Amino acid sequence: MLDAIQWDADLIRRYDLAGPRYTSYPTAVQFHDDIGPFDLLHALRDSRKARRPLSLYVHVPFCAHICYYCACNKVITKDRGRALPYLEKLEREIEIVSRYVDKDQPIEQLHFGGGTPTFLSHDELRRLMLHLRQHFNLLDDDSGDYSIEIDPREADWSTMGLLRELGFNRVSLGVQDLDPEVQRAVNRLQTLEETRAIVEAARTLQFRSVNIDLIYGLPKQTPERFARTVAEVIALQPDRLSLFNYAHLPERFMPQRRISSDDLPSPADKLAMLQASIEQLTRAGYR
Repeated sequence: MLDAIQWDADLIRRYDLAGPRYTSYPTAVQFHDDIGPFDLLHALRDSRKARRPLSLYVHVPFCAHICYYCACNKVITKDRGRALPYLEKLEREIEIVSRYVDKDQPIEQLHFGGGTPTFLSHDELRRLMLHLRQHFNLLDDDSGDYSIEIDPREADWSTMGLLRELGFNRVSLGVQDLDPEVQRAVNRLQTLEETRAIVEAARTLQFRSVNIDLIYGLPKQTPERFARTVAEVIALQPDRLSLFNYAHLPERFMPQRRISSDDLPSPADKLAMLQASIEQLTRAGYR
């Protein structure tokens, strides 16, 4: 059993400095332009020689609605026809990269992120997965970690059934906050019932893992309101939770300019939300 987290306010204040956000690895500040095509080819060659298992990430950038907090690489559109030209280029890239790996290298991990991957139609999702299976060694025994990000407003039972049929066994649901006032402030109106329906579908269809994303530090949030959101999410019994700190960078991400800095919680309130969330989750048995 892991040791309980010791909350040391003095230690936190001592290291109260800006640093890179560890929402990805390597962090964004470690990316640079000195890595070129030949470096990629050498890495793929070494992987092929060692017969290493592989992980694939597929980015689907389209969203039908804009969320003001979002810092992802995305295209906001209601025109579903824009997906097809992107899909065609994605298939071409799949063909090119697959030439440099061995068909014996299993794809142990597959992740569809975005954007909103379920922006694609059912036929387009079938087409994309078929193309991946034709060019990479995707596992057929459900032993891999094959995950997809889902906006509960953009999915239903039939969508979940299709994803399970295509081989996905893990889902990550974007929720962020369940308070209506916070949702209006970030332009993401999403009911608890919409989220619960997708969680129940995932359970019934025997997805192996359900993750829910939450963000603390959003406009209009208070420690009391966010504690209610965390309690309601715990009641859904997800297998995992991702709890992110909102980074307000309006000079870099244009949608964030629609958020008033005056509506953001104070640093002290953000710390209180983090501490309370850790305590709530620990009491509920999460580690």
